[in-house]
Amino acid sequence: MEQMSLFEGEKKKNNSVILSASRMTDMPKYYPDVLMKEVMTRIEKGMDIHTVVFWTKHPDAILKNTMIEFINNLFSLGIQCYLHCTITGMGGRVIGSDGLYMEPNAPKASEALSVLPRIADLFRDPMRIMLRIDPLIKIRNNDTGETFSNFDCVKNIIENSAKAGIKSYTISFLQPNIHNKVDNRFKKIGWSIENYTISQKRGFLESIKNIAGEFGGKVYSCSVYGLEESRCINGYLLEELHPDKKYIRKDEPRKRKLCGCTHSIDIGGWPPKKCFTGCQYCYANSSYHEPAI
Repeated sequence: MEQMSLFEGEKKKNNSVILSASRMTDMPKYYPDVLMKEVMTRIEKGMDIHTVVFWTKHPDAILKNTMIEFINNLFSLGIQCYLHCTITGMGGRVIGSDGLYMEPNAPKASEALSVLPRIADLFRDPMRIMLRIDPLIKIRNNDTGETFSNFDCVKNIIENSAKAGIKSYTISFLQPNIHNKVDNRFKKIGWSIENYTISQKRGFLESIKNIAGEFGGKVYSCSVYGLEESRCINGYLLEELHPDKKYIRKDEPRKRKLCGCTHSIDIGGWPPKKCFTGCQYCYANSSYHEPAI
């Protein structure tokens, strides 16, 4: 019979968890107090937290004094922090002759990119940042026939984020007939989502890989049909990046096809909290919410 070493036995007993904040809404920007409270409550109850994964389109929110203090405290407790930062190139950008804002309250790409070096320092390693150029879109105005795609932003985003040492990128494609609420929203604003064929997706991915490769970066896709699966929350990577190389279980819930994400606990709550960034393509929120005054 194969013998199990003491070290392997300890690994099996490890119950440390990954907290995700949050796939459902931008907690660092709009609910930072809730985020910090949810994490600290679990720490006080004795939960063994391996990593807290932050998700935001507003990286400047990570650099608020209270959040900096919070993140530093987590690292001092042996809890790793990892960031998914989304920059699509559509923040603050007017699209088409009808003056459409695809991401009404997202920062401009230049503004978001400018703070990445400070965040890389705060997170102790730029490898703890995944930059999401997500989604890539191709849309057509139903009246004028004009088209728009944010693919032209990709090289600038990669080139400037690479200056902060970032080497990990993920992409997805906005597709029609996936989420009815999204299709209906575009119909109301007079635009249609254009379909990407599998060959087009593969071609775009190769082009982006070539761009990232110039700067030593790697590109992954997030649950894209026709492309290789990957892990946005990657237990293997988080274990390797952890300051103590702390073991984490690699369970994969497989809640979506092609999603190889390691099990995590999302602390955003259900139903999703209102997000005020107002992205037209958002599938988590069914309607746009104006910021509370």
